[in-house]
Amino acid sequence: MNQFKFNHSDRGAYTAPINDIQIDGIDHRDYPDYCDAYITNAKVEGRMATDEELDQMNDDGQFRYDMVMEYVNY
Repeated sequence: MNQFKFNHSDRGAYTAPINDIQIDGIDHRDYPDYCDAYITNAKVEGRMATDEELDQMNDDGQFRYDMVMEYVNY
């Protein structure tokens, strides 16, 4: 299970477990960069991620890339 550190306007900073990550925009001709791939959905603490959480995960380039690589190698 993966972890991500979020920064929420009301809740403040928190780290939460992330699972069931779904990726879209994968173009294998773009290997190994996958620069157009992004996280479309995920579960955060067992619930569906909010748009704000998805934005934060996608804005973290290293986290997004790691999740894409995990997704394509699964």
